[in-house]
Amino acid sequence: MDSVSSSTSSWFSRTLIWGFRRYVRRFVTKKFNAVRVAGLSHAQHIPAGPIICSINHPGWWDPMTCVLLTDQLFPGRCMAVPMDSVALAKYPILERVGFFSIARDSASGARDFLRISRELLQAPDVILWLTPTGKFCDVRQPASFMPGLSHLVDREFAGTLLTIAIEYTFWNEQSPEMLIEIASPLDCQTLPYERELRTRMLEECMAKTQAALALRAIARDHSAFSTLIIGRSGIGGLYDGWRRLSAWLRGQPFQGRHEAPEISVPPLSGGGQL
Repeated sequence: MDSVSSSTSSWFSRTLIWGFRRYVRRFVTKKFNAVRVAGLSHAQHIPAGPIICSINHPGWWDPMTCVLLTDQLFPGRCMAVPMDSVALAKYPILERVGFFSIARDSASGARDFLRISRELLQAPDVILWLTPTGKFCDVRQPASFMPGLSHLVDREFAGTLLTIAIEYTFWNEQSPEMLIEIASPLDCQTLPYERELRTRMLEECMAKTQAALALRAIARDHSAFSTLIIGRSGIGGLYDGWRRLSAWLRGQPFQGRHEAPEISVPPLSGGGQL
């Protein structure tokens, strides 16, 4: 917990977090056509207290997505993300911005995860991001959860659980879409007392959220989402150079996208501020 809790304890650390979130924002803007969220209102009306975000695990981008969503939707929150100790050792700077080390596939690692997570969740401004499947899974395939999440959201945890489905897919532009579906918040003190029932309920909630997102992704209708970020458009190079010249000769504005330009919604409470 020390490395995570100390991440906001100094001006240098706060500046590092701000800079890292800004870097992630720019990196995602460069690599994706857009970041789109369905169920945005569910993130806007969460009671005070700690939050656990349960997400599916579709790909490499997931840690970046956690950082981006914290920056855009929960800017005042202290982010915490467990990460395999071997992987985290390759990127030690991540420990300064909210990631903490866990030894995978060991009893001691599981105990450390529960201990550190429970300590972190005592703070009312913490948002803990978890991938309860513990492995990469196809976005359209429901998967079983590991027991860690259901241990955390017992009756002693007076916080909120958000189930979030993520999909990275191509629509009509050169770059992919980052699609997010946020389910209704759950008051953890209303969840079933029996741990197995809790696990089953949480798995079903994730499966329904993934299914809802799959239908939106298939429909390719960006109006079904709130668009948080508009990325770069066009193909670039000589092709777009010729299109720009042609538009200029016709006296028309250059339109790099295949569809009409969109307007992004502002982040909540001025995301990414120091």
